[in-house]
Amino acid sequence: MKIRTSFNKLKRDITVGKFLAVRELKRNNPWSTALIIFVMSLTFFNMVLMGGILIGLADGMMSSFKTYYSSDILIKPTSQNVSIPQSSMLDSLIKSLPSYQALSKRYTVASILVNEDKVKIKDTEIGQRVSGTLVGINPIEEDVVTGLSTQVITGEFLNDYDTEAIVIGKGLLAEYSKGSSTESRLEGVVVGSRLKLIIGNYNTEVSVKGIIDTGNSTVDNRIFILESTMRALINNQNLNVNEVAILLNQGSNNKQAKEYIVDNFPYNTDIVVETAEETLPKAILDMKKTFSMLGNIVGVISLVVGAITIFIVIFVNAITRRKFIGIMKGIGISARAIEISYVIQSLFYALSGIIFSSFIVIWFLAPWFDLHPLKFPVTEGKLAITTSGLILRGLILTITALISGYIPAKMVTKQNTLDAILGR
Repeated sequence: MKIRTSFNKLKRDITVGKFLAVRELKRNNPWSTALIIFVMSLTFFNMVLMGGILIGLADGMMSSFKTYYSSDILIKPTSQNVSIPQSSMLDSLIKSLPSYQALSKRYTVASILVNEDKVKIKDTEIGQRVSGTLVGINPIEEDVVTGLSTQVITGEFLNDYDTEAIVIGKGLLAEYSKGSSTESRLEGVVVGSRLKLIIGNYNTEVSVKGIIDTGNSTVDNRIFILESTMRALINNQNLNVNEVAILLNQGSNNKQAKEYIVDNFPYNTDIVVETAEETLPKAILDMKKTFSMLGNIVGVISLVVGAITIFIVIFVNAITRRKFIGIMKGIGISARAIEISYVIQSLFYALSGIIFSSFIVIWFLAPWFDLHPLKFPVTEGKLAITTSGLILRGLILTITALISGYIPAKMVTKQNTLDAILGR
């Protein structure tokens, strides 16, 4: 019986509190209400956007690593081997994968590019030079797996007839990497420039056909050349490659594909098979954790600002209406109903700001960032925001607003009714 009576009182207080809240909101200055909602919208924007942009930057780096370098699976020789043994056998095994879509075989070797056209102060000076990894590829296979041709920012990608041409990553050129590193870069190199390519004791002249920019430092510090030219340069007669990037059908499980290769390749102790996630450098993973932490810190600061805003609004409102609150208590309206009315007002402000901000983020900002990614020196950044993330942050802000609205209301309603009426 007591429980039923308490429930009926609570139900009555909620009804009265809702009536008082709606009445108060209708009587408020609409510009003041709009300003409070705007502040709550900015609070929620900060909670969502800063973390979304920072994590989006890390996700962009991770995505570029997978898209333009490792694909779904990357196979390399172990540190004890120069190349992948029995590459032809591995090729056949990979193509037997149920989820197989395409692969790209790569020959890699350390090399030096020399720009002998650089102006020399003395005749004894050597040309400007830079070190980079020379990668021999089949242009069609590589483009199917990584889509490198879409990242050519000037010039063209390789074709099967470019036996003396190279495509060079922007990371090796000073004009495209200013301030990104203290390492030497080639200056004055453009499409059509003739450079000397040095591999060990052998050197040859090549022409620059294109320059690529993937936003991935590993790829952007590479030099791409035809695999046939590469094999001739390094005198590779056994066709054993140094890297194999494998593209799987969309939605395929790359861990299962990795297990299939390891279990069925007789020379699995001589190779390293990694999924796209396993190829990521630890620095990128650490960066994502750091950015996530920074985003949470900014979110907490925004949450505090929002809580203070709600607290001040409700407190000032309650203090200025202290006499009216005393009269309401005097005619029999419970303190709990009055507190509920102010809590409902604070929830109205918070939910209005959350809904408005979510609408802008979902329907405008997220699509805009997808079409126009932020250009950072290291990669492209999109807005990393999920529905679950929006809901979680919305719940946190709502609970904070509820508490921030309840505390000042409780402080005022605790005052003696007669003192409140008399303004003492």
